[in-house]
Amino acid sequence: MSNFRRRSLGNATIEFTLVGIPLVFVLISTMEMARGMWIYHTLAHAIKEGTRYAAARGENTLTPASFQNVCKVISEAGTGLVPDDLTLTFYSAGNVPGTRMSATDCLANSTRWPPGYNVTDPWPPTINPVPVDNQPGQTIMISGLYPFVSAISMFWPGAGAGTTFQPLSCKGAGTLCLPASSQDVMQF
Repeated sequence: MSNFRRRSLGNATIEFTLVGIPLVFVLISTMEMARGMWIYHTLAHAIKEGTRYAAARGENTLTPASFQNVCKVISEAGTGLVPDDLTLTFYSAGNVPGTRMSATDCLANSTRWPPGYNVTDPWPPTINPVPVDNQPGQTIMISGLYPFVSAISMFWPGAGAGTTFQPLSCKGAGTLCLPASSQDVMQF
């Protein structure tokens, strides 16, 4: 019996290694999938809250929505989303191509604002010709893009670092961008 034990002394270590490596990879993959789903759900919720806020503050209210107020609602509803990484696009009937900016630029007066816009301008705009965008019945839409960099990418050969602590862009190579949008009709 002692010869059998001597021959099988390293088997448990080898078996644990062969089973442990894939098991750790599956656990990390599961956590990354859950994190990605959480980020997407948070983004979709924040965009929906911003759209609902704007839809309830049209031309017949005392305090119409502004770019800054809508961005503030989106930032507060998007717990855990970095405003520098979040790219928002505002669409209305008269603003067909949309106004695109980061949430950080939207929250404060910035030199990166599109020409002709101000952070305190009402949104949807009231100055467009027919139809006026903030009248009841007009459709508005807000869309957002948020980059997702997975820790799993550090296991891929040649992929580079998996995580980064600098603002990301959805235009960069190798970055997965999570999109969300919400459309609503002006109520008041």
